[in-house]
Amino acid sequence: MTMRFDLILPQFVLLDVIYVLAACMQTIHVPLIASRRMPYSRIAVCIYEASLVVHLVIVADIILASTGSRLLVSPFLIAQALEGVLWLNLLLVAFGVCLAVHYRRPCMIFELMLVAASIPPVVKLLGSAWAGAAIIEGAFFLFRSISALLLDARHRQEDITAFSTIETINVIPVGILYLDLQGRPLLMNRCMRSNLIGLHLPTDLRDMSETWNELRKLGAKESDGKGEGRRLDLARFGDARSVVEISPSEIRLFVRDNLIISGRPFERIIGLDVTEYAHAYDRLVHANHLLELAAKELRVQIEEVKKVADNAAYLRMRARVHDVIGQRLSIMHRYLEEGRLDDESLEQIEPLLRSIANDLHGKDGDGTRDAAEELGDIVHAFGLVGVRIVVDGKLPVDVRTAAAFLQIVREASTNATKHAQAHQIQVRFWEEGAESWRTARMTVSNDGTPAPASIREGTGIPGMRHVAQDLGGSLEVDPGPPFTLVVSIPLSSDITAQRRNS
Repeated sequence: MTMRFDLILPQFVLLDVIYVLAACMQTIHVPLIASRRMPYSRIAVCIYEASLVVHLVIVADIILASTGSRLLVSPFLIAQALEGVLWLNLLLVAFGVCLAVHYRRPCMIFELMLVAASIPPVVKLLGSAWAGAAIIEGAFFLFRSISALLLDARHRQEDITAFSTIETINVIPVGILYLDLQGRPLLMNRCMRSNLIGLHLPTDLRDMSETWNELRKLGAKESDGKGEGRRLDLARFGDARSVVEISPSEIRLFVRDNLIISGRPFERIIGLDVTEYAHAYDRLVHANHLLELAAKELRVQIEEVKKVADNAAYLRMRARVHDVIGQRLSIMHRYLEEGRLDDESLEQIEPLLRSIANDLHGKDGDGTRDAAEELGDIVHAFGLVGVRIVVDGKLPVDVRTAAAFLQIVREASTNATKHAQAHQIQVRFWEEGAESWRTARMTVSNDGTPAPASIREGTGIPGMRHVAQDLGGSLEVDPGPPFTLVVSIPLSSDITAQRRNS
């Protein structure tokens, strides 16, 4: 007992339309799949897909013949009448089975079963139920054709074809122009056409051999108008190049070369967008200019610093001559005034002369001489002119404090000898206070002429006070008698810093 499918005329018309649409879309699918890259045999696949078109057309004709007779003749009877044509479906099924087995595509079995429903023995077996099989087959192949076209569209976007290559050349932001030996344009993409139009150069002439000469003229004209032009480093592009400003926001570098493709010579012109490069180069040139100005200003400042350093060296030498060398020269002058020129006297002043030479060469300022040794030199020097310096205690261990005390002793002794005609100077060193708050103290007194009640300080006492204050200390004057200088310098760095800030 067979199943019957009683369809009315509109339903048969709809079914026929479905087969016609499926056949049309399958026909479009065949050339698209022929241009696609695939791991299968393209010829075999195209033959199979074309055979499906033939199958769909045969079934559509059967349904069309039935609707043309207003269903007086059923599709089953028309299928039996076209038995010879339906045997072509057997070849299609056999070919499809071979492809499915060879390429391991079991998904093809279902569509091959639907095609097999149109083989004459199967048609006879189904009888009037063949119309139901035709409905299922029509719906399946309509869905299959739509899906195939969608896949073709996606593959067309992904595959590299001749059409996609041309489209890529057209959309890239690099101008491309190929000319033959007669100057005829063989290839010009949209970017190059747009550039030539922006420069008011012809784009549609059969002879474009003068295009490069015009570009060179435009580049040379812009260079003349801007003095040095755009100072771009274009050496790597060769000699055949030209920079042209198409618009304020677009600068192009055109490069020309000759090449041979398949034995045929061509002229190629490439237009590169160097807008960012040119603007960056302009900014770099501006930055270099600013750096040059800064370097010039820096050289001026360095010269000023050298002048200041020279002045500082001069002032240090002047202070050295006044504080050290001047004191020794004064002693030697007083010594010679006494007329003591015998050999023994000259031997006594020899160390004084040697110390003056060392001071002139700066040899005692390198920190290598011992403070006690320098104090001994001071005592010996003044002893030559009959001034006795009596030292009580020891210099502080701190180098800077000891150096300050020596400088004050030297200056105070010179002033006492020069202004007060002193013959004995008493120097006393001691320290007091706790371990973390120790203070080095010194007094310098002389037996010279008593000082007046109101002392007018010249340059000596303020200079000695400045030496003590540099280390956070102080210097007090006791007019006496005897005239005494009291010096205090803290040995703690914290105390020194606090006193300096105050």
